[in-house]
Amino acid sequence: MIERVSLRAGVDDDLLMVLESESPEPPELEIEAGISIAHVYEENTVVIAGNDHIVIRVLDRDFKVSAASFFQVNTAMAEKMVNHLLTCLSVSLSSTLLDVYCGVGLFSAFFAPKCGRVISIESSESSCEDFAVNLDEYDNVELYEGLAEEVLPGLVGQIANLSYAIVDPPRAGLDKQVIDGIINLNPQMIAYVSCDPSTLARDAARLINGGYKLKEVTPFDLFPQTYHIESISLFEK
Repeated sequence: MIERVSLRAGVDDDLLMVLESESPEPPELEIEAGISIAHVYEENTVVIAGNDHIVIRVLDRDFKVSAASFFQVNTAMAEKMVNHLLTCLSVSLSSTLLDVYCGVGLFSAFFAPKCGRVISIESSESSCEDFAVNLDEYDNVELYEGLAEEVLPGLVGQIANLSYAIVDPPRAGLDKQVIDGIINLNPQMIAYVSCDPSTLARDAARLINGGYKLKEVTPFDLFPQTYHIESISLFEK
């Protein structure tokens, strides 16, 4: 049974339909439209028609996004989120940026040319492979493939004077071990990209207890006429 269907639009009007399920059995389809279709189960991808990835353009930069990789479907609002972060995080070539749950590199790609060092963490193998393609041009970017709660403790003591951290977790929010790891790394400012106000509220309380102050929250309506709302919250020491 197909549990989720998503449609992604790329450059030159390319379309990729992603069918997600827990079963390796692909669905039976009659294909008439000239689009790519992929069946994803447990991060395995079976191409039913066309290609296994699409190229999505954000702020005149192209990103390879495979069927099993996460990417914001509303690219117009994704651009606004990127611009908001670039405005709020006053990075320089002396800055070190931590990008947790980096995906295919949406935020890392725009901060890499402005920072001295970008450290990115992602657990999805597919997203990491896309990240390597999308940020291949930068020598100041480090990608750690693994769970954030397992990678972060190993970075303590390896990052001196962490300037900024961006976290873009799934709807479940941040694991307590992730919050503890970030607090131990002691960034000057944390930008929390949230897709669920309830888990944001829980995690905000934990960050505040860890010594941070909530500076501002900016909402972004990526899914108009639905109850879903995304936001970017800024926490600073």
